[in-house]
Amino acid sequence: MKKITLIAFLFLTLFQLSAQNVVINEIITSNTTVITDEDDSYEDWVELYNTGSEAINLEGYGLTDLSSNPYQWVFPAYWIEPGEHLLVWCSSKNRTDINFPLHTNFKISSGGEVITLTKPNGEIEDSYPAVIVPQNFTYGRQTDGSPVFVFFPEPTPGASNNTSIGYSDVLEPPTFSVNGGFYTESFNLTISHPDPSVTIIYTTDGSDPNLDNLGGTTYQYKNEYPFEAGQLPSENFLTKSFQSMQYAAPLTIVDRTSEPNDISTISSTYDEDPSYYIPDFNIFKGTVVRARAYKTGALTSNIVTQSYFVSPEGTDRFSIPVISISLDENKFFDYNDGIYVAGQDFDNWRLANPDTPALFNAEANYDRSGETTEQIGHFNYFVNGNQVLNQQVGIRINGGGTRAFQHKSLRLYARSELGASTFNYPIFPNENYNSYKRLVLRNSGNDFFNTYYKDAFTHELVEKTGLDNQAYQPSVIFLNGEYWGMLNIRERLDRHYFERKYGIVEEDIEILGDAYEVDEGSDEHFLDMFSFLENNSLADNSNYDYINTQMDVENFRDYFITNIFVQNTDWPGWNTLFWRKKTADYEPDAPYGNDGRWRTAIKDTDAGFGLMLDINDHNTLEFATATGGTEWPNPEWSTLILRRLLENEAFELSFINRFADMMNTFFLPERVIDLSNQFAAVIEPEIAQQYNRWAAPYSFAWWLESQNVVETFALDRPTFQREHIRAKFGISNDINATLDVNDDTNGYVKINTINITSETPGVSVNPYPWTGIYFHNIPVTLTAIPLEGYTFSHWSGDVDSTEAQITYTPTGDFSVTANFIPSQEPATQEPIYFWMMDSSLANDTPLTSVNSTFEVGTEGVLNYESCLVGYPFDNSHPNWRKASMERRNSPTDINYIPEANNDLPFASANMRGLQIKQPFQNEGLENTLVFSFSTVGFKDIVFGFASKNENAAEGIVIDYSTDGSTFTNAGLANPTLPLTADYHLFETDFSAIVAANNNADFKVRLRFYGDNLTVDNGDRVTFNNFSAKGVEMTLSIPENTSLSFKVYPNPASEIININHSYNEVTYNFFSIDGKIIKSGNLENQQINIGDLQSGIYLLQLNSEGKSETKKIVKR
Repeated sequence: MKKITLIAFLFLTLFQLSAQNVVINEIITSNTTVITDEDDSYEDWVELYNTGSEAINLEGYGLTDLSSNPYQWVFPAYWIEPGEHLLVWCSSKNRTDINFPLHTNFKISSGGEVITLTKPNGEIEDSYPAVIVPQNFTYGRQTDGSPVFVFFPEPTPGASNNTSIGYSDVLEPPTFSVNGGFYTESFNLTISHPDPSVTIIYTTDGSDPNLDNLGGTTYQYKNEYPFEAGQLPSENFLTKSFQSMQYAAPLTIVDRTSEPNDISTISSTYDEDPSYYIPDFNIFKGTVVRARAYKTGALTSNIVTQSYFVSPEGTDRFSIPVISISLDENKFFDYNDGIYVAGQDFDNWRLANPDTPALFNAEANYDRSGETTEQIGHFNYFVNGNQVLNQQVGIRINGGGTRAFQHKSLRLYARSELGASTFNYPIFPNENYNSYKRLVLRNSGNDFFNTYYKDAFTHELVEKTGLDNQAYQPSVIFLNGEYWGMLNIRERLDRHYFERKYGIVEEDIEILGDAYEVDEGSDEHFLDMFSFLENNSLADNSNYDYINTQMDVENFRDYFITNIFVQNTDWPGWNTLFWRKKTADYEPDAPYGNDGRWRTAIKDTDAGFGLMLDINDHNTLEFATATGGTEWPNPEWSTLILRRLLENEAFELSFINRFADMMNTFFLPERVIDLSNQFAAVIEPEIAQQYNRWAAPYSFAWWLESQNVVETFALDRPTFQREHIRAKFGISNDINATLDVNDDTNGYVKINTINITSETPGVSVNPYPWTGIYFHNIPVTLTAIPLEGYTFSHWSGDVDSTEAQITYTPTGDFSVTANFIPSQEPATQEPIYFWMMDSSLANDTPLTSVNSTFEVGTEGVLNYESCLVGYPFDNSHPNWRKASMERRNSPTDINYIPEANNDLPFASANMRGLQIKQPFQNEGLENTLVFSFSTVGFKDIVFGFASKNENAAEGIVIDYSTDGSTFTNAGLANPTLPLTADYHLFETDFSAIVAANNNADFKVRLRFYGDNLTVDNGDRVTFNNFSAKGVEMTLSIPENTSLSFKVYPNPASEIININHSYNEVTYNFFSIDGKIIKSGNLENQQINIGDLQSGIYLLQLNSEGKSETKKIVKR
């Protein structure tokens, strides 16, 4: 941010008020938290103020951010009263009804631009300078109507500025001479500022630099608590302090490991003696330097924070990402207010409960939750030694009973008011997202003393089932520069997760947490469903069908199977999460997750895999369906859903077979063991420092043994689990199912829910013959699935059938083979034209045409015809950007074709969009889009695009022309295409229009229909991803393909090269309709095709009595 110095006399010159009655009084250019408009949107705004003694009619006044267009937005007939503060939203919504808030048709740039208010007669009434204003600050007059402008950290929209505190300057933060990171040698750090008159205050203890803390702040803490029943709180208080300093000379940054430990000597539990986890050696330490600038009359700068780590290893010091958290240490460790210690809350609990064992029953400061406990700190994130994130964050303690552990889980919040509304980095490498609102730094929960990865590992085991789960990235933590051990970064399953993954906005999400308590939205729908389950048996298929409309039973099935197999005994009465999108009714055609049904997510499974008890035979299936329980971990209410579902015969069969499927794949012992080893290998280089710091795991040997526990569980659990299933459902024995194919390049077999291919977890690269364990007399479904170019022929072995899908009830081991044969390849459509709307299109500019960005033959063109005569207009014309075709930043993956855009995935496509703006009709003319493209060499043409209505038209009419001039829609199945508010795919099939095939002059026209297409509210219809596809027309020419020619380039515009090793070669060039265009002897291994028209041709090369034919594209 540029420092802004305001000189009073300059404003007296620039902003003369003698002739002004209405002034721009206050303005905001980046509003993310201050105030919302009537749509609950944070928009920028301008506040006008009437300095006069009479009301003024603003009708005809212009407001603009373009000096070339003073009447960019024109006021309606609004009378502004004397002393009135009128708020005008600069939102681009263009609303002029004086009975509602006013909105301009433009937005204000946060980079600073001149805003001008102009009278109807052309005189400038007032002008606001191009000033960069900090986010959520305003720039305005102090007092109302005065010539003096200041920055207001507390805006007053629609109210007087007279009582607000304003500042003449907004100071930039200081600059550090060296960026935070990892270094092998000590160095000097210089802190500077462009304004030599500022005072720089800094800290090296992690605290906020504060001019009022040069003398230091002292706080109390305890390292001794009455853990045992009958003990009383001690008065053995200890003290620590933190302090700010005034910068005067460069700081020396060194390896501080030899310095005495500081905050790591503070107890974080209610132990009487915490020495077992307080280090008795000097832990590794970095240096956190924080600084800010002060100046009288100016707004204090933001704090700049950098973390430095000096060691001989440099960037190789740690093998996983590093997080540095810094904050005022009393926020964590103060006896009264610190959220990381047992503190006064525990002592008060002990006084109230003198005879109760502490354990997990006790209350402590670290049990505090909610917004009031959130502390503001700073977050630096390093990957491979490089800093990738540096921002302020909100910090809370996270978790349930594991808050009592010495090393606590943290929850981090990115907030716009703290400078960054997201953690904008791909923290989880396997995720498709690079922006997160919240993160959890987890201490591995109940697995804290053991593998330190078990929950994340379990989530990864079932990730491909589609169950929602938390992504994982282990990390090393530093707190105020001191090594703080490892915490696992986890994605938080909250409303932001479901918006990011499923597009469900905050007001539509319903989330229930532990004990079905409401986290977001309402539990009304869930309680209705639960009541139905309580009062109705699902043995009745009609009841089961109804429940299928209320919950995704397959999702719940996989959730129950996972928790049962891993032996999660801290469930189902706890560690649950149910969610749905709020809809009035079940919407079966909605995208996954948006149909209104309840679904589950995997959460906190660290008590699974036997913990460290070597108990692998726990009957968790019986445990999860038990009745009579009244309390944790499986009260009767928590087992109701599964019990009811299992009453239904179809669900029971699905449950048994899916369990078998998952044990044969996801939970296959070798897969479980291999994945566990992978997780262990990642953190092994760091585990010694972790247990030395926190006594957890207890030792390296213990950590290794915890992995052996997982391995033993993986080997033993399937046998016990099958035993439990047989007992529960009265099954006599297991059977082996052996599946094979006649050729694994021709097709594969699916059994029940799993494809026997290497893409399925637990299935080998060369899977056939494949054997899985299933159950006696339990029907299995077998499906033969051919690969492209093949078709299913028949089953052989113990099954004889020509049906691709069969149901087989095994009474013993069985073996079947799916047989495939070559098929006649059907004609397939391929893209021949594509219009990619990206940032290469000019922004905020009326367009007349857009060329295709991909084409097989000649270039295609989209021509736009506006209903306004004279279009396009320049920016001084009142019809500027009306009835226009313009770029719009509204990407969608609908109808996006990567192969038509250099194989770029959607996420990398730099997509924008195209909008057609109101009005759509005027004086008998209408807005139309005309696409001209050649279909030469192709048939069965399909024209497609994505579109949505943004309050402008009800639908689209599609016409075509086969002669280049006359349009019709005769023969089209659906020439009218109704629009909705969301993007949808529209495809028009021209295969019935014979003249559309192989046509150099083909055109497609789009028009619009609706109730009132002449209205102009600034609304639009938005398009994206226009495409034309077709089936290549083939020419049958006798050939012998034993020859070998290399033809390049292809496509070509002038010369094609033909590499070969034959003595003599002749060639024939055919048009796509079979006519010979040219022929001759091949000389110099080249053919000049510059004289040919653009299109598709066939080149026949002849030698030694043989021929080979190549398709050639002439550009």
